[in-house]
Amino acid sequence: MGSEKSVKRLKERLEMLPCPIGLAGNCCRNCLMGPCRLINQGDVGVCGANRDVVAARNILRVVAAGTSCHAGHALHLLDFLKKKFPEKYIEKRAPKYLMKLWEKLGLMPSVKFEHFKEISEALHTSTMGVNADYQDLLARAVKLGVVDGYLGLYLATELEDEKYGKHAIQKGKLNLGVIKPEKANIAVHGHEPMFAEALADELKKKGNEDINVVGVCCTGASLLSKHGIPLASNVVLQEDVISTGCIDAMAVDVQCIFPSLASLAECYHTTLITTNPIAKIPPALHMPVENEKQAKENVKKIIKIARENFKKRSDNIKNIRIEEKEVEAVVGFDETLSEKLDEMLKKKEIKGVIAVIGCKNPRVTEDWISVYKKLSENYAILCTGCMAFELGRAGLLDGKRFFHVGSCINNSRVAEILKRISDKNKKKITEMPFLISAPAPLAEKCIAIGFFFASLGVDVHFGYPMMITANSDLENFLRNVLKEHFHSRIFLETNPQNLLKKIEEKGLLS
Repeated sequence: MGSEKSVKRLKERLEMLPCPIGLAGNCCRNCLMGPCRLINQGDVGVCGANRDVVAARNILRVVAAGTSCHAGHALHLLDFLKKKFPEKYIEKRAPKYLMKLWEKLGLMPSVKFEHFKEISEALHTSTMGVNADYQDLLARAVKLGVVDGYLGLYLATELEDEKYGKHAIQKGKLNLGVIKPEKANIAVHGHEPMFAEALADELKKKGNEDINVVGVCCTGASLLSKHGIPLASNVVLQEDVISTGCIDAMAVDVQCIFPSLASLAECYHTTLITTNPIAKIPPALHMPVENEKQAKENVKKIIKIARENFKKRSDNIKNIRIEEKEVEAVVGFDETLSEKLDEMLKKKEIKGVIAVIGCKNPRVTEDWISVYKKLSENYAILCTGCMAFELGRAGLLDGKRFFHVGSCINNSRVAEILKRISDKNKKKITEMPFLISAPAPLAEKCIAIGFFFASLGVDVHFGYPMMITANSDLENFLRNVLKEHFHSRIFLETNPQNLLKKIEEKGLLS
């Protein structure tokens, strides 16, 4: 079951404390005169940048990195499918009143691949010696949020739907118990669908009954929603998937993949395979997928590897019992859910809609699940990504009050649902009782998604410090100045009970 040294090393990593200065966004590494740690109010770096400027630069860089992931996801799909970038994409999807506002504030991004220039300019403007206006830096983060939402989330979701089919409402299974010790298990981990979908197609053929495919993270969430292929874990449990001793091959693509998987796989009989050209993790086997022919060929090779590794397993592993039992969940909701939610609002069966999005950060130990369960008495809860998995493990994905709408890239479905409900009521999105809650952000992508929803006029809650210092000018901007233009706010609340109290007393903080 792996070496004791490996288990000890994993435990030590988890116990490593985060830097409190960096956690508050007050560490600057943007030039070689630093790093500069700004501990006290009034401190400035060697160049003279104060804490608000440093924190705003750090936030902008995080949003730029997150946006590059989603825009890159869409670009990789366009390349794989040999499609051209669509004309006037944002104009066809965004509410007209928002586009007027974005244009007025200089936040309407360019298209025709020039949106990658926005990411480049964000990195440029946040370097030492360029921009020292923290409000302008944060405004640029909002602009990147628009890029992230439409030229990343929306475009990637639509491309996947066109090529591989839309979600289908169905009962699926999740948790580590979906791994079958008696079969050859292949785990698929990451975010882009090219290899995973080819594997799903191959599984439908006769002769593959000895193969059990399980998903990990957002690739897994997508396979669950589209094909009913079980989801074994989210980002936090990915190492546990291999540590069951039952995974014969794990194929990974991009985003949220721990490099530790490579060394962990060596402790077992598992073969780790990287399938995306930009993501290599030595000493994993690299089998890039750049077109459909490669996808089909690599699928057959990896199935063969899994079968060969299965033969190497001891009888003890083949007959092992996995303690984490599988859980049933209702999944596969898409934009058409807006009709049901609008009806529930009109009948006053719910007071509003809360979307629980983003990651599961192992440093966040507070009980957010109980709070969402309590809120579901009065609100419909949409969920995506790794937090959807957590809600599923708790047995809450019932399709009645909790609605699983897919992977992180499918947060566009959340945005579209909110837009359609607003349109039916002839109101702006910000005038409706909506809230976005990201209780445990881990990846930069989660922050980018938050800024996207803020640009739409929805209040956004983060439950873990994301470079925001309490009572700072920067916090005031995100809470109040942002509201002047977008009627939305980005705020930090790390105490679940405090958030519950605010919502119960003020009704989605309105």
